[in-house]
Amino acid sequence: MYKLLLGLLPLLFVACKKENPVKKEEVKTTDTACNSSHFMKKILELDEMKTQAKFLDSVTHGKSGIAFLVDSTRVKNVWEYSFSAGYNGPDRFETYHIFYASSDQCNALKIAEPVSGETLSIEEWRKRKDEPVEMESSLKKGLYSLPVESLPQVDMKFLETDFLIEGSEQYSCGNPMFRYFPLTRYKNIELVLVPMDCGDFDYRYYLLTVLNNKIIGELYVEGLWFDPGKDDKIEEFSSYKISKGGKITVTTEQKLDGNPQKTTDTYYQIMDDGHINPIKK
Repeated sequence: MYKLLLGLLPLLFVACKKENPVKKEEVKTTDTACNSSHFMKKILELDEMKTQAKFLDSVTHGKSGIAFLVDSTRVKNVWEYSFSAGYNGPDRFETYHIFYASSDQCNALKIAEPVSGETLSIEEWRKRKDEPVEMESSLKKGLYSLPVESLPQVDMKFLETDFLIEGSEQYSCGNPMFRYFPLTRYKNIELVLVPMDCGDFDYRYYLLTVLNNKIIGELYVEGLWFDPGKDDKIEEFSSYKISKGGKITVTTEQKLDGNPQKTTDTYYQIMDDGHINPIKK
């Protein structure tokens, strides 16, 4: 009996021995490492993104701001981030810009250039987009520099060309040639005026934005309108101003029998892709 107990004692000691838990692998990071929230904040602080956020606030009546799609990969304890910044619409996510950052470089942001696909520093990207890109165009070079405003009608000498610009046929008013006035350039976007003198009015000018020989945006900016079916003589005369920053102000003056009634200003912005969007003042 004693021999049996002595034989069990070593087993009891083994069973009661306290086991130390296995330590999990720890990922060490430096105090200077930055996470995705840090970089999203820096992106929203860029002047370009503030402008986009203001535009989104205007068109959505304060219901939407800049949204992000974030992708991250860890390489040797350093997180590499990709941020798609844009508008999270009801049907799809519309990307404005794609940014890149690393967790070990808290003050460095890079951006994807949309045309070439290059990854650039913010400084280089700004330098490139602010410099007009020389491209071969089917239109004559603009005659004026920004800022510019409505010109005297006597100076409006319209040129004629074949329909070399994509979409120009719909602005011909039935003419066999495309008539246009080469006004100016905003960044790499050509701004031309076309006479829409078909119909009841022979004095109506549309501003067209042309990018890569394709019409992108249109806006009625100058001319005279009245209701030919009414006895009273209510006339509306519109004129325009375009700032260096691509902001368009269309001023409409209403007159009754030659007497001023009211003046209304509406505002638009020429976007980098050539579209013309309404904005608040």
